[in-house]
Amino acid sequence: MKYLILLCVLLSGCATNNDFELYLDAQKAISRDATMSEAARISVLIDLTKSSDNQVKMEAIRALQEIQRSKTPIVIEAPKKNWFGF
Repeated sequence: MKYLILLCVLLSGCATNNDFELYLDAQKAISRDATMSEAARISVLIDLTKSSDNQVKMEAIRALQEIQRSKTPIVIEAPKKNWFGF
């Protein structure tokens, strides 16, 4: 009986999972999406700075300056390791 329990624990500890690969793919997708949305946002604000209305120009420039100041990365928590460190 002890050997059966030991065998089950060893086999479950050696089982592979794809959690880390999924984690990397999710990080890449989120980074790509955030970059694309940020580029679109900046493009719109740059177009607004070409406006003839001075108030619109000032607000667009203020928004662009705010983008430079607040860069917060999106982070996903890494997958947890099992008891054996895998």
